[in-house]
Amino acid sequence: MLKIIVQRSKSSYHYKYKPSQESGFDNNCKNNSRDWLVLMYNDKELFRCRCQSVQNYDWGRNKSNGKLAYGDTIAPGKFQVRLFADPRKYHGEVHEIINAVDMDGHKINSKAMQLVRGESYGRWLIHDRYSNVSGHDMAYAWSAGCIILRSTDLVFFNNALISAGCAKGDIIAGEIFESEVEDEL
Repeated sequence: MLKIIVQRSKSSYHYKYKPSQESGFDNNCKNNSRDWLVLMYNDKELFRCRCQSVQNYDWGRNKSNGKLAYGDTIAPGKFQVRLFADPRKYHGEVHEIINAVDMDGHKINSKAMQLVRGESYGRWLIHDRYSNVSGHDMAYAWSAGCIILRSTDLVFFNNALISAGCAKGDIIAGEIFESEVEDEL
């Protein structure tokens, strides 16, 4: 069975260089992309790359609706991914994170969205860190709850999915594990 594993380092939650200062692009890039995204087929590893799996873009319109600054981060445990979703404004081929729960306990539904006070909120994805403004990957991954890869890694990940026989709309299992020690990942 095909499965996505995210191996999250607990150091990823400590993304501010100066925790007492306001969030912003110059402060929220500590411990960036320390986590691993792994594509498995049964016990065989098909693909592995670094990713950003903790919300570090936590200000302005991306501020969490809950108690934690990183509350829109997908919580450890099981989730699903709908492959090759409509990218809308995103670069490359993206994937929707569905049937998940965030760190604040809010459910992410089968449309990769949350219902907050009766309104649809957010869109949880696996996508790259490409900037349409600069025309290349940003130096750091900025997550509002999504799992972020380098552009080249997203291409390799997508090729691994296609090689495994996956197509647009397929749904595969995912699971997030956490570790205190980075070497355990």
